[in-house]
Amino acid sequence: MQVIYLEQNAASFLAKSKPEPIWQKIRDALAEGFHNGTLICPLPFEGVVETAPRPLELRKSIQALFWQLSEGVAFKSFTEMSSELTLALIRPMPGWSPWLIWKPNWAEMECAAQDVRTDLKSRKERMTERMTRFVRSPELEAMSEQELFHAAAAQRTGWICGDLDCLLAGRATENSLRCPWLIEFLVAANLSPAEIEALKRAVQYHGWANIPIHAFEILLGTKWEYDSIRGGAASYEPNDEIDRMRAAIALNHADLFITEGDLANLCQKAKVSEFSPTRVLSVRNPEKILEVVRSITGN
Repeated sequence: MQVIYLEQNAASFLAKSKPEPIWQKIRDALAEGFHNGTLICPLPFEGVVETAPRPLELRKSIQALFWQLSEGVAFKSFTEMSSELTLALIRPMPGWSPWLIWKPNWAEMECAAQDVRTDLKSRKERMTERMTRFVRSPELEAMSEQELFHAAAAQRTGWICGDLDCLLAGRATENSLRCPWLIEFLVAANLSPAEIEALKRAVQYHGWANIPIHAFEILLGTKWEYDSIRGGAASYEPNDEIDRMRAAIALNHADLFITEGDLANLCQKAKVSEFSPTRVLSVRNPEKILEVVRSITGN
């Protein structure tokens, strides 16, 4: 069975009450493939987050689409995967899975939607504030893409280790942390001081950056940064971080990633095909999407 990741733009085209004829054909082909057991389109958590601020009818149409194409199978969120796989560096999880099950009632949960809307707004405000304060080091301008990748991986590793030091010292307050969601997860996992020290060593020796979803997210961010230094990238938007997270999940856990044009282009420029067998298609070329989906279903 082929796993297809439908990014928000693709899902929106497919979920319309009266989709364009080409998108109706794609939806019919996807539905037939799921019915025949040749493909599945799990619900992306990041898509739920982006759908939450929208009107109820749109939320219900997105919900109906993914129920038709997966019957509740969903991708875990990037932060949930990241937290679990980080802990697995010292507590192996042989049966780990990127999937969970969602009931077809999330679209009607207004209180939950309001909470997600508020959280998303706050998250984007934090991203915007961080971008406003950001000053690029002159050293970055002379770096190759590979050097930028290693610099970004080292920076993220340092952030995680700093947060683990705060956890070990009992200073794990949200305002002092770079990755509060990870520390919250580790606190719930009740790590001992010895385990925190062991996890820090595992992170320091490249364990964290080598986790595939982290590596892909850093790879895409590095390519954007490299092009931006040379004037070849669009201005940075808060949603770009969410886009990289969804791409990282798709590149590691899907066979086909159908996404918006700019993200598809970034994947191509970053040469993700050298590291992942996942095929990336742009919503700008629905005819190609239909061709590939039909090749999966055998029609």
